[in-house]
Amino acid sequence: MPKHHSWFSFIPGFEDFERAIAELGGGEGWLFAEAIHVQHIVALLLVLAVMLAIAVFARNGLAKREPGDILPDSTLTARNFVELLMEGLLGLMQFTMSREAALRHFWIIGPLAFFILFSNLLGLIPGFLPPTESFNTTFACGTIVFVYYNLDAIRRMGLGHFAHMANPVGEPWGWFLAPLFFPVELISHFIRPVSLSVRLLCNIAGDHLVLAVFIGIAPFLLPIPFMALGLFVALVQTFIFTLLSCVYIGEVEANVEHHLHAHGHGDHGHEAAAAH
Repeated sequence: MPKHHSWFSFIPGFEDFERAIAELGGGEGWLFAEAIHVQHIVALLLVLAVMLAIAVFARNGLAKREPGDILPDSTLTARNFVELLMEGLLGLMQFTMSREAALRHFWIIGPLAFFILFSNLLGLIPGFLPPTESFNTTFACGTIVFVYYNLDAIRRMGLGHFAHMANPVGEPWGWFLAPLFFPVELISHFIRPVSLSVRLLCNIAGDHLVLAVFIGIAPFLLPIPFMALGLFVALVQTFIFTLLSCVYIGEVEANVEHHLHAHGHGDHGHEAAAAH
């Protein structure tokens, strides 16, 4: 298919809708003037619809079980599928934080991880563009992580979050190096959403381009190895994005524990109550 075209292009009235969106937004995003392609927007909505459908079927499966029944279904169902994904994700999150913290932050990491996974997998279907092929999408995901863990740190530590940036060692002599540490830490934090988004974008866009080239050369048999490679890339990039996001949140958890220890254990109950 031509560039920035997919099966959505054959929907009656799609070109008019695409033109209207382009005129409404000027055809460019607010960051780096990245072009807005309606194909990615519609693909994003499709991914969200698929996630919603899976969630509804899984919820219905849970509603049908007997009280106290914790055994999985005998066949692969939406409930089993979602439980496998959730348990695997919780296991990944526990590499960087406690299970209690993982459960507390799952509400933000879970939807992000599932969205990125299904978006990446959509690119393996010939004729579809993955939403994660757009910098607008990947930067939005990275920004969500950046805003979330910083707001969580400020809520739980207050100005201690910035004090830790200025003096990460937590020792009195560390304040002498604060003029050096603080700018470096500040830059490293602000570069995180960009690094998260660019890494995901480049790998998915490159993989999708390679797959499209070989499908165009020979649509049968030849693309199969590259589709297997694309599946591997989709899973690995979801894993990397999720793991790095968990690392950033895990840093906040470690800093909170250090902050509480430095200010006495009497504040632990207050912090725990605020966390809930």
